[in-house]
Order: sequence, then C-alpha cells, then structure tokens
Amino acid sequence: MKKWIWYIIVVAMALYWISNLVLWFPWSINEWLGMTLMLTVSPVLWGFGVFQCLIKFSGKKIIKAAIIIAVIFTSVAIISDYIFFGIIRQALDKLYHPTTFYGYGFLLFLPFIEILILPGFIKRKKESLSNKDFRPAVILAFISLLALTLIIKLHIEI
Repeated sequence: MKKWIWYIIVVAMALYWISNLVLWFPWSINEWLGMTLMLTVSPVLWGFGVFQCLIKFSGKKIIKAAIIIAVIFTSVAIISDYIFFGIIRQALDKLYHPTTFYGYGFLLFLPFIEILILPGFIKRKKESLSNKDFRPAVILAFISLLALTLIIKLHIEI
C-alpha cells in the first residue's frame, strides 16, 4: 500500500508539471487560450494518470482507491500550484481563477467518475506495481519541472 501511495504522488507530480509545460506557451500568448486548453487537454492527461493508479491498486475496495487518489492528486496540485505560481513565477495573484477551482474539483471527482464509467475495464486491466513503473513518471516530472522553470526564469518566448 505504501509503495502504491508513493506511485500516486509521483504520477500526480508528473501530470501536474507536464500539463503546465504543455500549456505554458499558449497561456503566455493568451490567458483564455491557455484556460481553454487547460479545460480540454489536462483532463485527458489526468484521466490517464488516474486510470494508471487505479489499475495498479492491489486492494479489493476500489472506492478506497478512488478516495486516496482524489486526495493525493488534489493535494499535489494545490502544493504544486503554490510552487509554480509563488516560487517559480512569483505571481500568486494569478493563481486563483475560476478554472483553478474547477481543476481542484475535477481532480476530487475524477477517480469516482472513472470507477463508475469503467469498472469492468479497470478490473480487466489490473497490473501489479513494480519499481520500474516509477521511472517514467519520475523522469517526466523532473524534466518538465526543470524545462518549465528554465523557460520562465530565462524568459524564453515563442
């Protein structure tokens, strides 16, 4: 269970940073374009991440898995928002748009939506969690965070 919780944290971090990296240039061109893409692209990424965490859950009570994923994903997003907006961008005043709260609510409900819509598919796709499952998420999180930080701090524009 501990290993699975660490997996959720790492996946959430990877999704948060890759999502922001993908959205950075459109958002820097136009906030509404960025928000629109956030409402379309990000749910697909987060949905894939939730699915990966659900199929690697080894317990019997899938609702318990959904609760844990919802809490961890939302917590990681809130903490990462403060890192991104407060430390990296030094722009906490830009953090709380209505879409930010939509995003938090979405992350809270997404695992439950998936177990309601895909219960049989999740059961058929069950996989055991191995140490090598962490590698892609850790690499993606690190590279995305580093690239986004460099782009912002070095004022790289398209």
